[in-house]
Amino acid sequence: MTVSPGTRFRLILDEPGDGQLNMAVDEALMESVGNTESPATVRLYGFAPPALSFGRFQRIKDRIRWEAVREAGITLVRRPTGGQAVLHDQELTYAVVLHKDHLQPFQKREIYRFIAELLLEGLVRLGVSGQSSRKRSGDLHNPDCFRSTGEYEIASSSAKKLIGSAQVVNRRASLQHGAVPLDMSYRRIDRYLDLKSEKQVEGPSCLSAELGKPISLAQAVKAFAEGFDTALRLRGASLQTGTLTDWESRRAEELLQHKYSGDEWNLLY
Repeated sequence: MTVSPGTRFRLILDEPGDGQLNMAVDEALMESVGNTESPATVRLYGFAPPALSFGRFQRIKDRIRWEAVREAGITLVRRPTGGQAVLHDQELTYAVVLHKDHLQPFQKREIYRFIAELLLEGLVRLGVSGQSSRKRSGDLHNPDCFRSTGEYEIASSSAKKLIGSAQVVNRRASLQHGAVPLDMSYRRIDRYLDLKSEKQVEGPSCLSAELGKPISLAQAVKAFAEGFDTALRLRGASLQTGTLTDWESRRAEELLQHKYSGDEWNLLY
């Protein structure tokens, strides 16, 4: 697994925002990078208000606790990536977008492995011990993403899931994004999804639990930005702060309007 020499990564730092718009932006980035109109991109952001996201093909609409969702003001959105449901609240969210020429071999497992190395460097900056999982574990059929750990997802030194990731790859580009919980708020997911028939497993972790103290979003963003920068430089690449292009902003608004804000997509299954 090698990064193409001299690859320049763009770092986009966004304030916490609407979940449906967040997914639209990530898809717009994948299109732009795939068309070679933008460089490889790392985006760090959050969700406000809290959002419940579902995997691309996840069957979920019959499990939603509608009254609780409405009372809490939870946004619902189906991701362009796979995986299971995630309650996004107090977390750092990352997205890494690559063109097929940025990484060789350009394969799902190698992309996961590459990004895992970047994430681990971010944890180092916080003083958190993490590890890249070498096999799947937990209840893989549970609709809650944090009830199982996939290959190359990040777990704590005690093997508790710490970062949940999902990915989509096409012939030109890949998008991987994931949740890095700051606290245990994501465990409230069973208030909004019917999980009562699912096997209960020992819980995953979060940054504050690993550190033994609260951590702010700003602290997490700083640590992961520095970690990504270091890890990329060690691999012959670079990371430079940037913003969305005008085309990406317009495309994200189009995707929001015609896809991510509608039940036809979000409640497809």
